[in-house]
Amino acid sequence: MSRAVLALALALTAAFARAQGTPPLSDFAKDLVGTGWEISNSDRDKRCPVTFSVDPAPGGFKLELDPACTIVPLKQVVAWVLGPKDVLRLVDGNKTPVFEFAEVESGILEAERKGEGLYFMQTQAAIKAEIRNPDQLFGEWQIVRELDKPLCRLTLSDTSAGAENTYKIVVKPGCDARIAGFGPTTWRLDREQLVLTGRSGTWRFTESDPTTWERTPLSTDPLLLMKQ
Repeated sequence: MSRAVLALALALTAAFARAQGTPPLSDFAKDLVGTGWEISNSDRDKRCPVTFSVDPAPGGFKLELDPACTIVPLKQVVAWVLGPKDVLRLVDGNKTPVFEFAEVESGILEAERKGEGLYFMQTQAAIKAEIRNPDQLFGEWQIVRELDKPLCRLTLSDTSAGAENTYKIVVKPGCDARIAGFGPTTWRLDREQLVLTGRSGTWRFTESDPTTWERTPLSTDPLLLMKQ
């Protein structure tokens, strides 16, 4: 959507809102429109690209979910509205909020659903900018528990494991029994997550800082992957 078209649409929407006796869109609401967003759970194994519109819908304004959306509760959503303090409410046909997102830092919104945990909303451009390249991760790493001695030393090598963008792991002798039981063999980047695959399954890590990644889902007893 061009700036001119967006400006016209916002002006018409504001006029419509005044005619209906409802307040016009805030600056925060305007920032939602014309930008691609993504909603995901904390593990990022459920994602949904979302586009917000200024077109009226029953109970608020229209939004469009990407056909690839894998977050089932979002399928109930028919409109978006803003509550007090610019809380973003995604509502169903009965105007009941399915999600309520609040901005926790610039460009990042957070919502919590009982029994499901936290969901996050960011612009797709910001997510893309955060994604690292494999060549930034080649080298020596160790798996540790916070403040404990290393449990395992390994190399995230640049040797292809056969599948696209998947590389071999070289495990050093002396690993803790738990890590040895997992038996890491390959690694890859899945968007912004670092994925280790072993004989007994898959472990996912999210970046805490450029040299430290934490296993997800997050816990009070974290397992960290730290670059040497």
